[in-house]
Amino acid sequence: MNPRLLLLVPLLLILPVAIASLGYQWHWNWFPLLDLDNAPAFSAYLMTLSLDKIGIAIILCTLSAVALYGWRPRTGQYLVFFFCLMAALGSAFITKSVAKQYFKEPRPYVIWLAEEGRLTDSKSFYAQLPLTREQWLSDSLSDFSEQEVPNWLKLHWQDEVSYSFPSGHSIAAMTIASFYCLLFAYRRRSRWLIAGLSLWAVGVCYSRLLLGLHWPIDILASSLLGTLFGMSGAYAFIYWDKRELTAVWHK
Repeated sequence: MNPRLLLLVPLLLILPVAIASLGYQWHWNWFPLLDLDNAPAFSAYLMTLSLDKIGIAIILCTLSAVALYGWRPRTGQYLVFFFCLMAALGSAFITKSVAKQYFKEPRPYVIWLAEEGRLTDSKSFYAQLPLTREQWLSDSLSDFSEQEVPNWLKLHWQDEVSYSFPSGHSIAAMTIASFYCLLFAYRRRSRWLIAGLSLWAVGVCYSRLLLGLHWPIDILASSLLGTLFGMSGAYAFIYWDKRELTAVWHK
């Protein structure tokens, strides 16, 4: 494995996201930065939707087909590939779930609604059961016009009533991107493919900021963790592939 590959992937994924934290230190509030009823905000929403149940299934199937295309088949190759991928995504999911319950960081939109006088305070909000939180949100958002908060964002906020830190979408996007980017680089796939995948993952992270669902530290930590999990899974598969190739040569 070329050591430069192990440096290139984190630079492509983590460095652009780190800029968001710098902007926040300079008092650049990412939310509400966009006019929520305009095309850029809806584009961010579509980026977020790329990781819903259907979107993530399509992405994983497509990227797996591209990654494995032309790869000399070996016994158990697909099983090992699936295991490495699922181990990376599973580690990301478990880490995200445990961290949310430990840190209990309120989401930006909850803070914003409290500041606007639409919610009492974030502590009272998160003290409720998820179904009650959804109802509170529905009530607090009912007075906002379509121009202030569009209906698609109201519904999305009501689906996202858990804690903020870390970002589940960001850690999933970064795990997927780092896993496949490392495999694409190893297989010498097109650089544009690697760049496009990296741009998508970074775009998902920023969409979470712009829609008021996460803080910069959320997506930065998620980028670090997702890149670690994704590259570990890809490296495990590459290591297995090299061992199998060496075994074939010595037969």
